[in-house]
Amino acid sequence: MSAFQCPKCGAPMKVDSGIHFSKCAYCESTVFVDRAGVMFFYALPFTINEDKAKAIFRRWTAGPLMAKELEKGAEITSFTKIYFPVYQFKRDENGREKILVRPAKGTTLPGMQELKIPPGDITLYDSSFDAGDALVEEVEINMDAYLEEMPGTPKEQSLIYFPIYSVTYSFNGEEFNAIIDGSGGTVYAGTFPTRSSFPYMLVAGAGFGIAFIGALLGGIVDAIFFILVVIGLGVSLYLGHRVTREV
Repeated sequence: MSAFQCPKCGAPMKVDSGIHFSKCAYCESTVFVDRAGVMFFYALPFTINEDKAKAIFRRWTAGPLMAKELEKGAEITSFTKIYFPVYQFKRDENGREKILVRPAKGTTLPGMQELKIPPGDITLYDSSFDAGDALVEEVEINMDAYLEEMPGTPKEQSLIYFPIYSVTYSFNGEEFNAIIDGSGGTVYAGTFPTRSSFPYMLVAGAGFGIAFIGALLGGIVDAIFFILVVIGLGVSLYLGHRVTREV
């Protein structure tokens, strides 16, 4: 629910999310709420506590792409609970609703433009909102800074205080950052220690891709393209053998 002032009598009004018409409780005027021209303030509460967030982080460090010793060797140096401000823009693009998220504060934290905001869980952010032991970051970037890049026509725009855990950890003498979504548990990371086999796996995957394309072209266009099958499989098998020996 968001707060407004009645344009006729100035009395406070509260309007549920998604409502475009509301009736003033004092002067009984029916008011059209232009959600494209105003900005709403919301917060998304934490549903994941710190212990669960740390467990999520540990599971993430054990992922198949991570460095072999990362799960045991990653040392958490800071773990901060934050309400981070982001703008959510709802746009109408060719008859379809498109939702974009942009940070409202300058940051180098990973994933801040990829956040997924569940529509039903947000709550009004006002002076009565209790942030608990979470740090509430201040807004630094004006919403206007993003409007020119927005596609389509505006439907609704809002400032949402998004719950995150900001994690800094060290591994083999280097420092890395990750973000854990405090409502959904998704982990966002820019750079992270990868398994030494990762580059080989990428090239091996490309080799299988080449083989697949060669098989298609060989069957449809000309048999000479079957040579790509041999090359692609050869590259993949060679790199697979190296991974087996070295990792």
